[in-house]
Amino acid sequence: MIAVRVDLGERSYPIHIGAGLLRDQAALLPFLAQPKVAVVTNPVVADLYLDQLSRGLDAHGVDVVSIVVPDGE
Repeated sequence: MIAVRVDLGERSYPIHIGAGLLRDQAALLPFLAQPKVAVVTNPVVADLYLDQLSRGLDAHGVDVVSIVVPDGE
C-alpha cells in the first residue's frame, strides 16, 4: 500500500492506495486516527464498491459516512 499526502497545511490528509483493500479493510485500521471515515465517491464507483467497503469497515467497528457526488462536481 502506498500513501499519497494531500498537502493542505493543518488540514492535510493521506489517501491510501493498494491492491486488495476491498477484501482486507483491516489493513486500513492502523491508519485511522479514530474509528470513523468519510468515503467520497461518484455514483458509478459507489454502485460497484461502496456497499462492500462500508460493510467491511463496519464489521471492524468503523463508522462510515458515504458521500456520493455526481460526475463533474
